[in-house]
Amino acid sequence: MNSEEKKQFAIGKWILATFGGWFLGVILIMMLSGFLDSIGIEGMQFYLGLGMGAGVGLAQWLIFRKFSEMSPLWILFSALGMGIPFIILDLIPIGTVSYKLALSVAFSALVVGLLQFLLLKKHSPKAYLWIFGSFIGWTLGVAIVFIINYTMLIKVTGYMNLVMALVNLLLILAGGIVLGVISGITLKKIID
Repeated sequence: MNSEEKKQFAIGKWILATFGGWFLGVILIMMLSGFLDSIGIEGMQFYLGLGMGAGVGLAQWLIFRKFSEMSPLWILFSALGMGIPFIILDLIPIGTVSYKLALSVAFSALVVGLLQFLLLKKHSPKAYLWIFGSFIGWTLGVAIVFIINYTMLIKVTGYMNLVMALVNLLLILAGGIVLGVISGITLKKIID
């Protein structure tokens, strides 16, 4: 990438875009969940990866194309990279794999990193860093959300229910910030 493109990349904008994509992903997940429930598909988790991957991929591509030519395949690779591993693990019978959701996230994070690396390698010889940055960013981002499993064990009453709901919402949204920070720092290293 030339120096003009490097000057235009701003980690703060990337973080904000990734956070916005994460928020969009949450909305897409809720929509997909409602639709799948309405047609009788239950017990599957692929829509989590597909929705979040699509939301984040779209937002990242919109910001990416402002400082460099990036194929819209970025969006598709993000959605399919997060969705297909979830589908594969959804097909494994319940009870045969422990921690299926965590494995789905880790496997998906790696697949997204590998697919998007194929696009980034045209822009930088350091594109391989994206594989690691994607894996770490996605897994830590989702790990923040998993903290909700522990906050839900806290017994509260009255107005504290509202406080806990706010805490859980903040945990969900914090995942997007974590992903944005890690992937932004990684992308900065790739294009410098």
